[in-house]
Amino acid sequence: FSTMSMPDVNSLFAGRTIFLTGGSGFVGQVVIEKFLHAVPDVGRLYVLVRPAKGKTPAERWAAISSGVLFNRVRADCPSALEKVVPVEGDITIDDMGLSEENLKRVLEETSVVMHCAATVRFNDTLRSAIELNLKGVERMIRLCKRMPRLEAFTHCSTCYVNVDKTGEIEEKQYPVVCDPYKVIEGQGWMTDEMLEGITNAMSKKYFNTYCFTKHVAEELVKRECVDLPTLIFRPAIIAGVWKDGIPGWADAFQGMSANALGFGTGTVPRMPCDSSNPIDIVPVDVVSNMMIVCTAYRLHLTAQGDRSMPTFHCGTSHLNPIKIQKYIDLTGTFLTEYPLEKFIFAPTTGTRGYPALENALHATKQNVLGRSLDRLGGMLGKKPFWERTFMKVREVYTVFIPFVSKLWIYKADNMVALIERMQPEDVEKFDFDVRKIDWTDYISDFLFGMKTFLTKNDIMSDKKLEVSRKSVKIHQAVEVVANLLLGWLLSVLITGSFSSWALALVIGFSIYYYLNCGMFRRVRIGTIEDYRERMHEAMRSQPINNNHKA
Repeated sequence: FSTMSMPDVNSLFAGRTIFLTGGSGFVGQVVIEKFLHAVPDVGRLYVLVRPAKGKTPAERWAAISSGVLFNRVRADCPSALEKVVPVEGDITIDDMGLSEENLKRVLEETSVVMHCAATVRFNDTLRSAIELNLKGVERMIRLCKRMPRLEAFTHCSTCYVNVDKTGEIEEKQYPVVCDPYKVIEGQGWMTDEMLEGITNAMSKKYFNTYCFTKHVAEELVKRECVDLPTLIFRPAIIAGVWKDGIPGWADAFQGMSANALGFGTGTVPRMPCDSSNPIDIVPVDVVSNMMIVCTAYRLHLTAQGDRSMPTFHCGTSHLNPIKIQKYIDLTGTFLTEYPLEKFIFAPTTGTRGYPALENALHATKQNVLGRSLDRLGGMLGKKPFWERTFMKVREVYTVFIPFVSKLWIYKADNMVALIERMQPEDVEKFDFDVRKIDWTDYISDFLFGMKTFLTKNDIMSDKKLEVSRKSVKIHQAVEVVANLLLGWLLSVLITGSFSSWALALVIGFSIYYYLNCGMFRRVRIGTIEDYRERMHEAMRSQPINNNHKA
């Protein structure tokens, strides 16, 4: 890692053309917004966008740029929006699916590439994950090699490329388990059944196809980018905005927001794990700011003739860890004070139990309760809903539970060193110093943001909040009765008597306690009044309009 101070970020990007993939995703949108608002001299941003849902790339970008995330750009520097040029393409097609005209422009003009596109479906098929996360990287590298002006290529990976390890994980590339070229070749001739067999074997070590293909993709980058000015960037589990933008803003149920939704709707009430381990949550604005500065640093290295391939972790488990239990306490307290407007079961938050038992409970909900409710609904003329819903919930549980199953400390020494090399004004403008995060304030904002921008609750209505609180109490009462009924049925099976009331009460209340009680400690959290005020200020006093469909 170079010890030289670097010039200011704006000057390093001045006049440059950037080619960005994944620009319509959660992180990509925040990166674009930050470039437009904080890097005034950047030249142009070519953003690769797939046509989707009958919309052209231009229409998708228009929908994205009209959302609340870009409020401050429209207010402070509206002309900057003209720097974004959406180009139609697809990372599953050679030359990224660019038209001949767009390909010519991208190749001739681009000096910075930021590759963020990937499938974030952890349970995707191995064939699809290889196509997007491995072959997509291969196609991007081929394009980079044809760019005469290229001075920085940032490959966005993930901290979880090394899930097979435990303890402290260094900012370096570890030996891989297989040859990336053979994986790519195999995808071409293997049947789905053969790939499924590999998936089953691989998942024991790498959890899912996402982590595995990201792991192999880094090796491909290592081998293919020897002569390219490359940097590998590894974020941890990404959550809503911390301080650079609208507090708590997010646009998709991914990672932590999907987990919080499971707690809030009562559908994933427990995540059995060692609650003393840290959970590596990182705000999306930290990821965006650090990725931009890392890319600027790569430009600086290129100017100095440095051909190294540095790796950066962007997470919190090393410098400012939050233990899982603290996250549980904050989330449980929040959902008690500020429950969601819609939920299936009373909100519950905890780490009690055993993974196999929880999986069995989810399977029972899907195959027994879900089917029964759908049959009852069918008699009333309603479409099937519950079995499919519980199936999705079970998928969320099985996808997330591995990420709290081990102790990982993702060392972030390079993050600290990079901050020390930055100009003082850039340290403030592109703040990614995770040591400053107050977890009580941040988790509160993250959850308020989920309510506001994802579940679309009316955050300004005290009346609806009171209705939600009363609804929770009603659900809790119903669940007590349901568990007492279950206790009675079990007592009948055990004793053969329909009047073993004492045993029924003991069993019923024991089940209810296990499932719902005593799993978190009430702690201080942020207030809704404070969040409303800060959100209103960050929104530039504009009404909430986050319903864009990109």
